[in-house]
Amino acid sequence: MTPRRWTGSWRPLVAVAGVSLLGVAMSARAQTVPLKGSKVEAARSGARAKAAPLERIPQEDPSVNVPGQTGCHVDARFSGLWPRADAVTFHPTTLEEKATFAKLVPALLAAAPKQKDVPPELTNVAASVGFFLETWTTPRDTFWVLRERPDGYHGAGAYVIRTGEATSDVVQVPHPYFDIGTEDIGAGLFACPPQGRAPRLFMTATAHRYKGTPGETPEDPEHPADVAHNPDHLFQTVTDLAARHLPAPRVVQLHGFGESKVQKGRTETLTAVVSDGTRKPGAWARRVAAPMEDALGGGVKLYPEGVQVLGGTQNAQARLLQAYPQARFLHLELSSRTRKALMNPARLDRLAQILFAPLED
Repeated sequence: MTPRRWTGSWRPLVAVAGVSLLGVAMSARAQTVPLKGSKVEAARSGARAKAAPLERIPQEDPSVNVPGQTGCHVDARFSGLWPRADAVTFHPTTLEEKATFAKLVPALLAAAPKQKDVPPELTNVAASVGFFLETWTTPRDTFWVLRERPDGYHGAGAYVIRTGEATSDVVQVPHPYFDIGTEDIGAGLFACPPQGRAPRLFMTATAHRYKGTPGETPEDPEHPADVAHNPDHLFQTVTDLAARHLPAPRVVQLHGFGESKVQKGRTETLTAVVSDGTRKPGAWARRVAAPMEDALGGGVKLYPEGVQVLGGTQNAQARLLQAYPQARFLHLELSSRTRKALMNPARLDRLAQILFAPLED
């Protein structure tokens, strides 16, 4: 992926939304807002004056197929999972955090199908390592949310578990702030899934991938805040715990690429790359690629057969999950144009139907 991304238009709005929507006065039952454009609708009015000028973004591909509109709304509190980038001082994951989450995550995953109330003893366990364990109730779902305390943002990630009926699917957003739009796409896929195909777990990084150390640049050899390439991060620990405690988990990880370098020399527009992180794609990657080609209007390639870039073969979660025969991993790279198009709820609904369709071997 290239360092060039949409800049200055999306993140400031989400930052302001997080401040306003996650205060102590937030009611137990969240307001819900439509997923429109590239921002949570509720964030617009309060942040418009403070946001940087909007940068021009390529228009949607007119050939994209648009099915009927969806009536689902994304809970406004999802926007608060991502603090302002400059509010985060990254710290490496500690052994205490790993040990605590090794207790928390299995217990929550075991309890989630059977109850909507957080096991009370786990709240203090989360607090012992600087995390809130909250319950978000919406008209459709009850979620349990593990997120860092605002007075101690250190890039440890945020984790949302759906209670009640759910599949073993997991949605991951490893590069917020950088792969702009993947935050909204991931939240939409998780919060507004097809009927009967609701994912159990949503995971996101909470620090910019290139701001793990002072003065860090994309050209540096190591990036400790990049959860997709740091196997010692808490994000990797939670992925491992999900693989151990969910039956036959499927992990879809969302990425974005800038089109200027990737498109150079190509005669056909590349809109998305589907990979399972290997050079021998399995059944899930193959079954996703074909319908995505139709849904996104062309330019979807299966790695490495259709394209030789953006395959995610060095991805930490891909490598981890290869050790679990029952687990599957999908590395989904989306162009900036495609991410813009997926802000349309109907298109996003179509993508969710493709990603979460039952897979029978």
